[in-house]
Amino acid sequence: MTGTTETPGYIPIAEWPTLETLAVGYSENLMVESKGLCTKRLDLVFGDTTRIAHYFVDDQMLKWEIMGNSSQEGDAMYKAFEVRPNIFFVDFYKPDHEEQVSLVLNLNTGQAVAGISGFHIKDGQTRTWTKFLDALIGGYDSVTPFQPTEDLIGKHVLYRYTPRDAYEHIYLNQGTFTWHCLGGTEKGLADTEPCKMLKLADQLYLLFWSEKVMPVESIVVVDLAQMRSTGRFFCWDPKPARRVQMLFGSYATVLAETDAATVVASSRQSAL
Repeated sequence: MTGTTETPGYIPIAEWPTLETLAVGYSENLMVESKGLCTKRLDLVFGDTTRIAHYFVDDQMLKWEIMGNSSQEGDAMYKAFEVRPNIFFVDFYKPDHEEQVSLVLNLNTGQAVAGISGFHIKDGQTRTWTKFLDALIGGYDSVTPFQPTEDLIGKHVLYRYTPRDAYEHIYLNQGTFTWHCLGGTEKGLADTEPCKMLKLADQLYLLFWSEKVMPVESIVVVDLAQMRSTGRFFCWDPKPARRVQMLFGSYATVLAETDAATVVASSRQSAL
């Protein structure tokens, strides 16, 4: 018999698995890496003053350089995925800066956005942070940055990362969504997180969320035409006290779509 003071189905934070345990197997449904950027040089222009050159030496190594007076440069191992023809998701780590960089590059339009994640100390604990910077790809006169979208609001989507690991997402508004693990390492865990949604193309979106409980920053490209997702986690695992990075992919299924705001508005109108 369940006591009235118990909460069936709720898993205390102390019993959540480590992020290293979670990371196992999440690349099983990751799409095949692309060699489409090999030997290309792409200059990303941020605002009016900052230009960063990215030279993709081969299918594994890139060199980056901040042009102008700063003369900062470095190299990194990268992964690239062509999520749509000539639209790339690129991910790499800059060890000297302790930053994870994720780029979305649209070679059709010249649009680009960079998501940069790192660590800081907050309230005595190591936490993650992410900032986004709009850019245009050199050679294009002017482009409109990727715009915030309401397309995902009301959608209930199932993501299968492995045959074992499955999560449902419910997108509540432009800045909030709920996730719930239906199977796998985190089965039964759920939370509601702040998020960011950008429209990359028709039925193609960038979704970012920052988790409140665990120090996790997630950037993912969601393709609701191909029913795939491709993204990365950048995390600090407090139990082994070290960085955890992982790429992931999933197969998606739209379970339902609702428009609660319209229902509420209609009810109010009917009551007048």
